[in-house]
Amino acid sequence: MWTFRIAITAAVLAFVTALASCLITIQIATSHAAAGAAAAAAMDAASANTLTRLRADVSELSSVARILATSPSLTDSDDRSEVDGAIGLFKSALHELPQADSLYVGYDNGCWLQVRRLDVLDATERQRLEAPPGAVYNINLVRPNAGGALSMRRVFEDEHGNKIEQLDLWNYGYDVRERSWYRDTQQRNRALVSPPYASFSIGTPMITLSAPLRGGVRGVLAADLKLDKFSDLVQAQRPGEHGTAVIFDAFGVILAHPNFARLLEHARHHPSHPQMPQIDEIRNGLIGAVMRRWDGSDRYDGNISEEGQDYIFRLRKFSEDNAYSGYSLLIAAEGDFAPTVRRLQSRGLVLALLACGCFMPVVWIFGSRMSRSLRRLTEQANQLHSLAAPDEKSVTSNISEIHELGSTLSVAQRTISSFAHFVPKDIVKGIIDGSISTELGGVRQEVTVLFTDVANFTGIAEASDPDNLMRQMSRHFTALTEAFIAEGGTVDKFIGDSVMVFWNAPHLQLDQVERACRAALVAKAASEALNIQFIAEGLQPFAVRLGIHFGDAVVGNLGSAERMEYTVLGNSVNLAARLEGLNKEYGTTILVSEAVRDRVHNRFHFNAIASVIAKGMTAETQVFELVEAVA
Repeated sequence: MWTFRIAITAAVLAFVTALASCLITIQIATSHAAAGAAAAAAMDAASANTLTRLRADVSELSSVARILATSPSLTDSDDRSEVDGAIGLFKSALHELPQADSLYVGYDNGCWLQVRRLDVLDATERQRLEAPPGAVYNINLVRPNAGGALSMRRVFEDEHGNKIEQLDLWNYGYDVRERSWYRDTQQRNRALVSPPYASFSIGTPMITLSAPLRGGVRGVLAADLKLDKFSDLVQAQRPGEHGTAVIFDAFGVILAHPNFARLLEHARHHPSHPQMPQIDEIRNGLIGAVMRRWDGSDRYDGNISEEGQDYIFRLRKFSEDNAYSGYSLLIAAEGDFAPTVRRLQSRGLVLALLACGCFMPVVWIFGSRMSRSLRRLTEQANQLHSLAAPDEKSVTSNISEIHELGSTLSVAQRTISSFAHFVPKDIVKGIIDGSISTELGGVRQEVTVLFTDVANFTGIAEASDPDNLMRQMSRHFTALTEAFIAEGGTVDKFIGDSVMVFWNAPHLQLDQVERACRAALVAKAASEALNIQFIAEGLQPFAVRLGIHFGDAVVGNLGSAERMEYTVLGNSVNLAARLEGLNKEYGTTILVSEAVRDRVHNRFHFNAIASVIAKGMTAETQVFELVEAVA
């Protein structure tokens, strides 16, 4: 067997030599075309990098806006305050979205709540907001008073949420219902992306992404995306040293330009100009020359000369799901790429002529065989992350290192696949990618916990054959866990005839309570359908009982250094188990706590059962029966 080092060195050397000879042979006769192709490739890369970043920022922020628009914290009431739970939700989202300027929500009664992150602003922007030293968050709250007037309270907080300064503006006059982003979103009843504009409060160019609230009250959730750094990113990706990149939207508003800051300052202070610079105002230089020739089509390519230098330009229209659209103009100087072509010709000509005839067939045959093995190894390595079923055969090769690697990957696939049958797959994936720690300990967070058991299981077990009972329990657990996993639940453990499941860990789920309730109803229906089969087979039916509670718990690794499990621990877990047990006393199937009912009362029908002090508890708990989902 060859060693991997010798094989890969020979292959790379042969491939590079052959490729260089082919390229240089072609470039001798077509250097101008090669320079143009290199410039075009650079423009392709620049366009892809810049537009991908813009699309990613817009898509990510738009997705967050749509998700937050369904949060019960925002949709259950149109009355907000400076200690509102929505503020913490907005802060968490802003911490994960550095490109966002602020998040805010408005309602039909005129109430408006905005949270802005200040530690990402520059000194000028903070000065415009009159932000005091140490302020990390700015909270603006507009609430209608008894007479309908709209006053605003402006609060500045430090990173820990401590109030630094408060200002009450009694006649501020900001009415969210008169704002275009609010009116347009309500009228169209879908997520929207606004045209670019200059922010009144901080003077920074930005766009607004908005989505209508989906809940008990009417309103709009919106997020502002800052564009002040986008122009710098675009210029960093320009094609070549003397290249230029310009991006403008469908209305001609410039989003990126080599002198964007100067254009913005000019447009902001000139009385005859709009707040944002327009592309049709640029009449001079390369950009002006291209724009004068543009016929308004979606694709426009060509060549242009300026001061003895030849340039290639490309103008393309882009759009994203009909939410927004615009144009990218890239201009590349051919001279930036011609030196590279000439150096490649002179350095590679001799090597290309000598190596082309000798190495081309060898590289083709050897490279093909090696690449097939490497591709299969790559596929198997990727399958480790997805926990896909292991391949029946390992990768084999005449190269010893590849052969050994194939055998090792095959063993790793089988090991991880087997491991995933004993531990929830999300936890296995988290351990593999490092998002879940393997150290003992945990963190306190909100979770929704569900327990199940089987009524009179002891009596059924005593009267059943152990082997038959084991198979019957496996069918029962399969039906339940399929319902729980389908709703994103983490199946923690099986305890005799019971199952423990939790939501909101290891991944955050904003609708965790709703998921748990849906899963419980589906599990109940699945158990009832399975019981029909059990009776037809002469088996005892399993009457499933479920209990659900929502509250704080410690989530993490419990056990010892030698043996641990990822689980949840705390009073919330105990209460969920007690609720499941109360089904026997009240003749019910699914009992939930008041905390669960309060979070999803507009999504499901509940029956009030009683106020009880659960076994082992000291506080009284209001218990409800989960009946069905709201149609």
